[in-house]
Amino acid sequence: MSKLFKSLLSVFLAVFMVASLAIIPSSAATPKLSKTSVTVTKGYQTTLTVSNASSVTWSTGDKTIATVSSKGKVVGKNPGTTYVYAKTGSTTLKCKVTVVASKITANKSSVTLDKVGNTSTVTFTVKGSHSGITVGSTDRSVATASFSPAKWDGNNVTVKITAKGEGTARIKVYNKNYQSTCYKYVDVTVKDTSVKENVIMPYTKDVKVNAGEAYDLQVYAQDQSNLLCSVLDSKVATVTSGTTSGNYRNFAIKGVAAGTTTVRFYDRYNSKSYVDVKVTVTAANVEYYKFYTTSPATKLLYTDQVLSIKPTNSSVTYYMLVPANYDPAYVNTLTAQQFNVYDYYKVYTAVPSRKASTDTYQSFYHTNSSYTYGYRYVLLPANHDEVQYNTAVAKYNNKYEYYTIYSENPVKSNSWDWVETWQVNDPVTGRAITRYMLVPYNNYDQNKVDEIKNKDQAANSTSKYYTAYATYPTVNKNTDYVISYRKNSADVYMVVPKNRTQTDVVKANDAIFKDTGIYEYNVMYSTAPTNYDVNTEDYVQWQVGTQSVYILYLKTDANGYPVTAQTAITAATNNFADGTK
Repeated sequence: MSKLFKSLLSVFLAVFMVASLAIIPSSAATPKLSKTSVTVTKGYQTTLTVSNASSVTWSTGDKTIATVSSKGKVVGKNPGTTYVYAKTGSTTLKCKVTVVASKITANKSSVTLDKVGNTSTVTFTVKGSHSGITVGSTDRSVATASFSPAKWDGNNVTVKITAKGEGTARIKVYNKNYQSTCYKYVDVTVKDTSVKENVIMPYTKDVKVNAGEAYDLQVYAQDQSNLLCSVLDSKVATVTSGTTSGNYRNFAIKGVAAGTTTVRFYDRYNSKSYVDVKVTVTAANVEYYKFYTTSPATKLLYTDQVLSIKPTNSSVTYYMLVPANYDPAYVNTLTAQQFNVYDYYKVYTAVPSRKASTDTYQSFYHTNSSYTYGYRYVLLPANHDEVQYNTAVAKYNNKYEYYTIYSENPVKSNSWDWVETWQVNDPVTGRAITRYMLVPYNNYDQNKVDEIKNKDQAANSTSKYYTAYATYPTVNKNTDYVISYRKNSADVYMVVPKNRTQTDVVKANDAIFKDTGIYEYNVMYSTAPTNYDVNTEDYVQWQVGTQSVYILYLKTDANGYPVTAQTAITAATNNFADGTK
């Protein structure tokens, strides 16, 4: 019985294991993107792959920032952030792509100098843009840095670090145009045992001063030549060095705004030789929300702000002191009431007066916890731009909604959300402007995104036919077509009817000639060419319907054979000036 039982048990366990394996869902067939976030240097590339996928269609959210090939090769074009999408079957995967102007590395991460005046060099390698590369020190009293020699060796540049005084500092090489993303630090430590202590004694270590006034403080130093000073918070007080007499020097401590801070007096070469002085600043005689013709020199609190206000009906600039987290709608209302002028797309705390009889306003109950809750109002012109209204409300509330069009880049509430961008034509200037729409990362509706985008593009296609545009115009693709030509080594764009007749072609050719002043060969124009070379060139007049057209042509072809007028006519009717056939 024991052997039989064991045999039956073995069979049962084997069947159970097979059955268990059969019901465990397999994750091997799930498509997976190799990376969900990458950083690419401008001009460089990286490759993304999708596992468990037989075919993949790649696309990018913004080709001006990064492009992607059919094989997943991502190339950085310009600094910024976009997404690359990989679609396989019914699944769409995406990778966040951040393009930086430069990628900076160094052959050392730290430098130690044992004497003031000693130097060391560090080689920095900069991939991408070299334009704007700068070097600086976080504390020049400890160490300074400069490019030496000030020239590039390929992607390498040498930085010379010079010890100035004991302490620590950081040398930073960065792209000044993109300081927050393109930088590299090298830590510097200076230890100089030869530096002696400098005895420093201020007249007092507790200074009290009114905002807008100055306190003269006398400071004794055994070595005045190396005595320096700094202030912890310049928003509260400032300090400037004055006259020196023997071992004594006068310093002017000026109050800026109510608060407390510290002024430190220290030796240039010995970080251990210092004395701190506490500075207390009392409030000045100024008021919040009052209009001043000159900027207030003092503040009630160091966190206060001074606003510069120029009413649209005045050439004079006024100033107003406001506290931190002030309500801009309240300031707008005070300004409108003071100067009797209300502006479109501004948020007010009271119902605005109309500028024109056709004006309207919209109200909303705001959600920004920094301001007093209540209704706010926005003045709108007739046929107002809803996108500008959306932007005004969102900026005021500091809250942007999903699937809503804005005229400025929205602030994300979730870092994984993404922003869809496209361009339309400004109905006033005719120039291309960018639209922005915040889209949730999870469970976003691509059909909804496309519908909103296409509807906005169609509604804002205001480009005129046969008008030259320096930037690519937004058009209604159902009715319009964009042609291009060169002028002064630059591309120029023109909108023409999508279903063009020969008459439309002649209009386009005339407009291009008017813009460039150049007659092209074998192209139809409504006017006869002038100032042409009669020895090598000729033109023919021809009839298109009821319209006379003129065609300039070369008398001989590239092989030296004569060209007839009929040949030029045939070429012109099959080869339009916009390059289409």
